[in-house]
This record gives sequence, structure tokens and C-alpha cells, in this order.
Amino acid sequence: MDTGITVLICTYNGAERLPKTIEYLAQQKVEAGFDWEVILVDNASTDFTAEIAKAEWAKHQRTAVKFNVFIENEPGKINALYLGFSKAKYEFSVICDDDNWLDPHYIQNVFNILNSNSSIGAVGGQSIATSDSGKLPYWFQQYEEGYAVGRQGEISGDVTDRGHLWGAGMGTRTTLYIEMYQNVPSLLIGRSGNKLTAGEDSEYCLRLILKGYRLYFDSKLTFIHYMPNERLTDQYRIRLFKGLSESNDTLEKYHLAIRTMIKYNKNAFSRFRLLLATRLRILFSHSLNQKEMDTLTLISDNTRDSDSVASKIKAFISS
Repeated sequence: MDTGITVLICTYNGAERLPKTIEYLAQQKVEAGFDWEVILVDNASTDFTAEIAKAEWAKHQRTAVKFNVFIENEPGKINALYLGFSKAKYEFSVICDDDNWLDPHYIQNVFNILNSNSSIGAVGGQSIATSDSGKLPYWFQQYEEGYAVGRQGEISGDVTDRGHLWGAGMGTRTTLYIEMYQNVPSLLIGRSGNKLTAGEDSEYCLRLILKGYRLYFDSKLTFIHYMPNERLTDQYRIRLFKGLSESNDTLEKYHLAIRTMIKYNKNAFSRFRLLLATRLRILFSHSLNQKEMDTLTLISDNTRDSDSVASKIKAFISS
């Protein structure tokens, strides 16, 4: 792929949010000769998102930077991301949500970080929330992580143990993203229309970890995360965290896979002991709990249920 960065915006009915996001993108400051592009994927919008986005970009006269729009009619953020990454021209990509106002040096900093260390699979930064009124609810700070607000690390450096980065503002390697889903599709679809399902960004990070890549936080990567008033109600907060919790069972199986692989790969004896202990548990028990069944699926040569989440994660590990 060509040297440079693709900025991916996946949006559903983002016509009102996009003008400010595009304004901040148009103000990006990059080194001389640095190449980048913007790809906007309209995920089945009904509010003329694509037309408005094109018109807004044209206002800023960044003619050297291509602004391409694609339509993904299958609802689900992961489907929009698949399309966006498949169309990307450059080796690195930044996921910019339609309410992310990136710092002027954001994409140059992402490029420098990823270009400096090939073991970094994904990098994230920190955000500050803003709203129409300039005020946030009294409860917001307690829940800000769920809104992709705050810091993703105490200091710049490796945050692999954290287990995830927000999709908002995430920088990654374009071909790596495609490879992570080439053989085993995502088990989570992310936002779909007005549904607040989530977790596709965490799943991607966990797949990176399973393949030996690192997650990184850098405090230089800053952005403003715009919160329209309707997202700051008690009702929205409850829906948001319900959507986050619905992905927990699947994500926990990824975490189990990581813990299991750490034990499994220590040495041949540890591998044998883990497999033997699990099989003995079967002999002396009438039934296994779900965690034990998932562990057996991950370490055994035989898969008991090829349609289970654990078996699909195992297939991903083996791919």
C-alpha cells in the first residue's frame, strides 16, 4: 500500500454532526509531501449525509486531499468499516467517528507512532467532551469511559494489558485490519441504525493481542468528542450501557482465549497439564460449566460445537 494515512468516517444519519468534524479534518497540519485521504462510508443514512458531507469538504478547498464517499446499505458499523478499509489507499488508517473533532496534528502523530514500531497494532489517545450548552450532566464523569471520553492510559506507552482501545480516534494498520477478519468475520456488528450495540472496537483489539500485536496510548493524540443533548439524557445513558453490556459475553470469551493461550504456550508440560486437568474434570463431573466448555474448545484438537463463539475464536487463532 502507499505511504500515508486514510481517515475513515463511518456514519449513520450524521448530516448535522459532520460539518464540524469535517472542518477539523480540513485543518490537519502535515509534513511536506505527506499523503492522506478521507473516506466516508454512509451506513444506510436517510438524511442526505453523503451529499452534505461532499459539500462541506468542498468548502475547505483541500483539493490535494481526496474525499471519497461510499454507501454501505447493510446496517452495522462493522460492515461500514469493512467497506472503508477495503477502499483505503494508504498503509495506515485512523477511525474518526462523525462526532470526533481531531487535533490539527492528529493524523501526522498517528503516522509517526505506527511508523516507529511495527509491533504496535493499534494506537489511541485522549478526548475531552463538549456539548451544545457547554455543560455536562453531574453524572457524566462517572460514565465517561463508556462515551469514549477521558484518557486511555496514565502515561504514553504500551496499554496492551488494558485489553482495548476506543474505536473513536483509533489508528491502525490498514492491511492488518483486513487480515483480522479475512477468515473469521466479526462476532459483533457494532452500532446499527439507532441500536446502540457495541464492542466491535474491543473485539478488534483483542484479535490483535491474540496475534501478538501491542496496543499503545499516546497523550499527543487528542480530540474533542461532541455530545449532542440527546446523548446526555438518563434514557440514552441506560441504552448505551445496555448496548455495551450485550457484547460482554463474547468479549469475555476473547479474554479467556488470551489467558488460556498464555498458559497453553508457556511450555509443553503446562499445555499437557491444562488439557489433562480439563479432561479429568469431564470424567468426574456430570457437566461442565460454560467457562470450562469454552476452555476445552480452545485447547482441544476436537471442537464440540463448531458454531459456538469459542470455536470461532479458536478458528481465528488458527487462521
